[in-house]
Amino acid sequence: MMSAIDPQLADFLYWHAVSKMRMAEFADAEVLFRFLHNACGERTDAAIGRLYCLARLGDLKQAQTLVTSLRRKQLVPHEVALLGRLHRRCEFETAKAMHESAEIGQRTEIKSTDPSSVRMPHTLGDDQMARLAAEQL
Repeated sequence: MMSAIDPQLADFLYWHAVSKMRMAEFADAEVLFRFLHNACGERTDAAIGRLYCLARLGDLKQAQTLVTSLRRKQLVPHEVALLGRLHRRCEFETAKAMHESAEIGQRTEIKSTDPSSVRMPHTLGDDQMARLAAEQL
């Protein structure tokens, strides 16, 4: 698949999104990652960044959909590991939200969870993904 935007611009936007993510501006980072994911479908790093942001924002249903989509793509080993960790975290948070709703007697579908209750490490695993991408430039 050919990228819809210039590769240098895509790299710039990717690193801008990573910077937003590091500053805990997950909504802004998710928008940039989503744009890159749509414009450059081959950039699985952008999709994984988006997945992380969705999980941090508590949009677990959308995150699970993205996990399913990413499982169909060929990923490099460190992306497989990140995807696995993020998938397990989304499953944990979804189960926790369902349990909490059952405790208070609600039988509604869990669409999202309170972002402040999602506990995750701030980075995507000691920035290995960022270092590897920088080495490829």
